[in-house]
Amino acid sequence: MGGTATPTREIQVRVLSTGQVDARRDDGAAWQNGSIQYSGVDKELIRIFARWLTERGREWRWDEVRAFGSLLHRSLFPENLWSWIEQSMTEFGKSRVRLQLEFPSDGLADLAAVPWEYLHVPNRPGREGFFLAAQERLILTRFIPLRGGRQALGGEPRITVLVLVSQPRDLGEVIAGPVVEHLKKLREELPLDVVVLEQPSRSSLRDQVRTTRPHVVHFVGHGQFDAEHAEGQIALVGQTDRADWVGENVLAQLLDADGTLPRLALFHSCDGAQVDYGASFAGLAPRLINRGVQCVVAMQYAVTNRTALEFARVFYDRLGRGLPVDEAVQAGRMELHVVYGDDSRLLGIPVIYLNSRDAVLLPSAPPSPTAVP
Repeated sequence: MGGTATPTREIQVRVLSTGQVDARRDDGAAWQNGSIQYSGVDKELIRIFARWLTERGREWRWDEVRAFGSLLHRSLFPENLWSWIEQSMTEFGKSRVRLQLEFPSDGLADLAAVPWEYLHVPNRPGREGFFLAAQERLILTRFIPLRGGRQALGGEPRITVLVLVSQPRDLGEVIAGPVVEHLKKLREELPLDVVVLEQPSRSSLRDQVRTTRPHVVHFVGHGQFDAEHAEGQIALVGQTDRADWVGENVLAQLLDADGTLPRLALFHSCDGAQVDYGASFAGLAPRLINRGVQCVVAMQYAVTNRTALEFARVFYDRLGRGLPVDEAVQAGRMELHVVYGDDSRLLGIPVIYLNSRDAVLLPSAPPSPTAVP
């Protein structure tokens, strides 16, 4: 496996608490003085669509998802801002483009809960529209700036991955075997250590983190959104083997090894063939970033075992090729889009929050030796 030589440029789109929006390129060129249209009927329609996405049993047609994505695009990007972005992409030539979306933590804080991963550029005369999350050249990322600036995600000689497999007896089946096996295969080619913790309790998780000091924590289990406390939660295993729901405050403490948090956290739900669309890890992501985790990959909605494992396989495969984490997520989105195209929801489910100046976690594996004739 080898890395990509294609350069990557950046465009950061920032929404302010006042409703203003601006954009800046990595070369300093900027666009300013625009306003989003997240109000009135558009805001209500977005809320309705987002709620429908969580409903069990609803089948989505592609034209419905395109309509929702086009509404999101119209709400976020003033027409002249999007024209500026397209012009920038033309000037970037063949370079890949990392489009980073930053939303306010106050004022219009509910913007961060909108599933922007379904953004769709509307059809225009002579030009067919497209989903940003399904473009080979684009990398759609949510960005959260922290005090002290960005930090490098990788740079360690070896990376330790802690896989948490949590299946309380009062919740559905969890299957993590294929993810673990794929990681073990990568371990043969990369400087990678894999530790698996079955049925993690609060105490066993804390002890394991302190012992291994993992760079990556991958949770496979169940999640939910606690409306009363407005936070995402994961299900650890309690003393009676029943679910022990843990929110981001406790989780951040459990993942803290004497002041050192994992650099990457990945959360996904594997629940056989059934999907609970209300079970979401997305609420955990921005809060863990604010607590010091540099990158969080999560599922906005629960997925079936088949699709979760396929996403994880592609994600880790791309990391092993030396691609940045957000490019690996984009590759996983596209795989779901192409292979499981009958379910239009899948395209926008993986979400990534990033605060890193260098999103490469693993160095690319050395090429396999070739036979000499």
